[in-house]
Amino acid sequence: MLENGGYDLNCVTLRNDTSYTIRMMLTISKKLTLAFVVLTIIILIATLGLARWSFERGFLDYINTIEKIRLETLAESLAKEYANADKTWSTLNEEMFGRLIHHTRSKLNPLPPPGHRPPASKRNKAHPRRTKPPTALYNAKGTLIRGRDISNTKGDMISVPILLDSVRIGELRSHPQRHFATPAEAAFSQQQLVTSSLIAILSLILAIVIAWLLTRILLSPIRHMNKGVSLLSNGDYSIRLKNNGSDELGQLMRDLNHLADILEKNRTSQRRWLADISHELRTPVTVLTGEIEALKDGIRPLDMKQVVSLDQEISRLRYLVEDLYQLSLADIGGLRYTFEILDITIIIESVVNSFLNRVQERNLKLSCTAASRVKINGDKQRLIQLFTNLLENSLAYTHAPGEIKIEILTDNQRAIIKIQDTPPGVEASKCKKLFEALYRQESSRNRHIEGAGLGMAICKSIVEAHAGEIEASPSALGGLCVTIYFPFIK
Repeated sequence: MLENGGYDLNCVTLRNDTSYTIRMMLTISKKLTLAFVVLTIIILIATLGLARWSFERGFLDYINTIEKIRLETLAESLAKEYANADKTWSTLNEEMFGRLIHHTRSKLNPLPPPGHRPPASKRNKAHPRRTKPPTALYNAKGTLIRGRDISNTKGDMISVPILLDSVRIGELRSHPQRHFATPAEAAFSQQQLVTSSLIAILSLILAIVIAWLLTRILLSPIRHMNKGVSLLSNGDYSIRLKNNGSDELGQLMRDLNHLADILEKNRTSQRRWLADISHELRTPVTVLTGEIEALKDGIRPLDMKQVVSLDQEISRLRYLVEDLYQLSLADIGGLRYTFEILDITIIIESVVNSFLNRVQERNLKLSCTAASRVKINGDKQRLIQLFTNLLENSLAYTHAPGEIKIEILTDNQRAIIKIQDTPPGVEASKCKKLFEALYRQESSRNRHIEGAGLGMAICKSIVEAHAGEIEASPSALGGLCVTIYFPFIK
């Protein structure tokens, strides 16, 4: 903050840049390694802490068990002294009581667990005197006889009854040990702590190495995917990732390969689409330009024949632009539909009736048969457009004399409409391509058949909008068979 109460923007920017740099430095590999190491440290601290606590508790319990055994041994000696003194404690003086205590302690002096050796610096020195817990003797009524009174001391006590012929004649009491009292015990505890620390350090180093190796192994496919995505973003759709895994990363790599396939096909389709559109638009424009230039130069007279020719080319251009517009709306979901319950049989029959004159002019036969009346939920105008496009396609590609046959069938769940015609036919391998925009069966661009190959693509869009399916296959009549499936209303 500045003296005038404002903020130094340079400092704020520097802090933001620093925090951003720190975040960027923590790559996934470093984050995983750090996570493994932190998890290992937490587990080591918890494990070694519990082990240390368990060791201290166990070792102190061991010492207190020895203390209880000592009191039981001392109780047996005191019972004998009590019996020898005509069953009285009056002859037991402090010196005799101390001698018995010293005897039992020297006999049951607790030693460190097997395998422990004191440090070399202390091995030849005299063993320091241990701080001994006080031992007190009480009679059967709980009155102190010998030793220091510890009946009012806080905490638990170790107590052992003194029995003579199964009769309680007194009680021995002592404090349990709650910490290491001798240098030997402390040295042994320190040795265990050092050993545990060395084990923890070695475990941590091993965890870092394993974490580094695991990170490299786990992130190897991610690095390959990152490289592949970078190439895809730069427009190289030929990249394919090698995938041998069946886990989530393997599935992601397969999805990326599938995405690359789709992008490559879409780019090829887009290029072909642009080339076909430019050709389809150029043909009528070129014809119009040539005829207008001929009229301007006086090569051709401006009569009704030329007006009709110009009108035909303009109509062709208008139909092409309209089809392109309709198809673009279908691709972006812009076509509007008004659904209602309709009799699909009536709609098809009305479309068939509108084609009868044109069919007869081309020396063709057109028939429509329906097993029963079928109702579906659909848009009337779009369905008329659908069947009009399909009949236009059959009419354009069926040689005379020929036949166009329409069948309306049903199964348990769907209405089935089949439109078949006579030769020429379509190879089975090319049937799926008929629903691609601008696809035409002829390879030549000098087409004698009107249309730009957009009608079938528009038909597919309309059928899918009605939750239906459309497919093409070779017809039993020798031409093409288009089958449409609609869910019908029972």
